[in-house]
Amino acid sequence: MEEESTLKPLIKAIQHGVLCTVRQQLNEHVNKQSVIYTHFGKSGDTLLHYAARHGHMEIVRYLVEELNMDIEVYNNDYKRALHEASSMSQYECVRYLIARGAKIDSLKKADWTPLMMACTRRNLKVVLELLNHGADPMLQNKDGWNSFHIACREGDLAITHHILLAKPEVWKTKSKTGRTPLHTAAMHGCEDAVKILLQSCCYEPDGKDSCGVTPFMDAIRNGHIGTAKLLLENHQVKALSFLVRNLGIDINSRATKLELTALHYAAKEGHTSAIKTLLALGADLHARDTKGRSALHMSCIGQHVDAVRMLLQLGLRDTEGNTARQYAKKLTLKKCSKVLKCNCCVK
Repeated sequence: MEEESTLKPLIKAIQHGVLCTVRQQLNEHVNKQSVIYTHFGKSGDTLLHYAARHGHMEIVRYLVEELNMDIEVYNNDYKRALHEASSMSQYECVRYLIARGAKIDSLKKADWTPLMMACTRRNLKVVLELLNHGADPMLQNKDGWNSFHIACREGDLAITHHILLAKPEVWKTKSKTGRTPLHTAAMHGCEDAVKILLQSCCYEPDGKDSCGVTPFMDAIRNGHIGTAKLLLENHQVKALSFLVRNLGIDINSRATKLELTALHYAAKEGHTSAIKTLLALGADLHARDTKGRSALHMSCIGQHVDAVRMLLQLGLRDTEGNTARQYAKKLTLKKCSKVLKCNCCVK
C-alpha cells in the first residue's frame, strides 16, 4: 500500500470535484481497487466519503459505477457515504446513494442514523428523501435520542411537522435520562417548536426527567424567557380546564370587593391563551366589576396590546360609562388607545 502522502493530490482533486484529475491520478496506479479503499487520516475516510461529503456527484458516480466501489464502506466511526451526504445536506448524493441501495438506517458510532444527521442540518429535502424511503424516526442513539429529539433541538418547524406525520407516536419517546422532545426544545429556546409540541402533542405540564427537571425549568435556567412564558401559559390553560370540567368550579365566580372574574385577571396579565380557554369554558365576555370595568379595561391596565386586540376581535365593545378607550387615554397607554381607536371602540 502506498504512503498516504503520495495520494494527497488525489484527495485534493476529489475535494475540489475535478473528475478528470481524479481519473488521471487513479490511472497512474496499478491497483486502483487498493487505492479507492485506502482509509485516510484519523477518521479513516475513503475517497467515496470525501466525494459524498462535498457533493461531487460525477466523482461519486465514477467511483461506484466505473470502479464498482462498495457504497457501504465505512470509516473509523462506521460512517457510510450516506451519513456524509446526509450530514452535509448533499441532496443529489443522498438520492443517488439511496437509489443504488444504500442502507437507509445504517448506524455510525454512537448509533446515529443518516436521518439523525440530516436533522442537524435543517434540510427538509434531505429529511423527506430519507423518510420517503423508509428511514425510521423512532430509532434511538446511545443516549436515547431519536430524530425527533434532534429536530426539536434545532427548532425547524417543517422537519418537526413531517416527522410527526411520519410517526405520530414519536413525541412520546424519552431519552435515557427521561427527557422528552419538549425538554429538548425548551432547553434550546426553540419557541416555534415548543408551540407545535404543545398544540399537537399531549405532554404533561410538569413532566420531569430523571433528575426532576421540567421543560419550564430548562427554559428558565437557560435564559429563554419567551419559551418559559409559553410553557407557563400552557400549564395555566390545562389547569383551568381541569378545574372547570373535572371539579365543577364556576368559571364566572367573583373574587375580592371588586368582584373580579377569572377573565378579568387573565386580561390584566395579558394571558391570551388563558382568555381563549376561559371563554371556551363559558366565561362571560361582558362581565364587569364593581367599577364597571370589563376584561377590555383590565387588558388596558396591564398594557397588553395583544389581549386588547383579541378581545375586540371577539366582539367586546365598551360604549357606556367609562369606556376602555377613555380609560387607556387617561392612563396614557398610547398603544392600547391606538388599537382601540383603530377598531372603532368609541366614535
